[in-house]
Amino acid sequence: MSTASLDQRLRLKHGKEMESKIADSLKQCGLQVGKSSDREDRLKKVDRWLMQNGTKIPLQIKFRESGDDLLFEVFDTFHGWNDHKNKIGRDMEGIAELYAVLMRDGKTIIMVPTQPAKDVINEMLCEVRRSGWGSKSYTGATLTYRADGCNLTLKLQMDPFDGRSKMIAYIPQEYFAKQAQTKSYRMF
Repeated sequence: MSTASLDQRLRLKHGKEMESKIADSLKQCGLQVGKSSDREDRLKKVDRWLMQNGTKIPLQIKFRESGDDLLFEVFDTFHGWNDHKNKIGRDMEGIAELYAVLMRDGKTIIMVPTQPAKDVINEMLCEVRRSGWGSKSYTGATLTYRADGCNLTLKLQMDPFDGRSKMIAYIPQEYFAKQAQTKSYRMF
């Protein structure tokens, strides 16, 4: 059963359980991973802290149920350019410096830095605005964007849970690998 088909309470519970399993697997791989507070999660969008050389690095944890690329929520709610009701997505607004994503195979955890994703997403947003895409009434719009020899996608789509219009960027892990910024771990 897909997480999208669960009610909000069950979705949150399932998400938190998966987040804990992924964090535990990263610990078993030898990484020092600490919990974030509810406030850090809610306000700063930090799921865990990764300790490296005495430095706390904010980490966001995700998992994929379908697809092989990494998803970045650009707009949680999108009504059209410059609309005051737009809500910036968690992934663009948060302070996380790293993403740890359990891929849909359920065994591979990919860890990538967030800044290259945010940078290329901003390029895609500029391209979409320049080309005129993003009208208030149009959902299902897709931009395919070529960067570092990879095809990235920006989509305006309906949220499967509540039907709101949102914008998601799909970035293949190869995009990060070409920049030698991907680390892989095994899920335990």
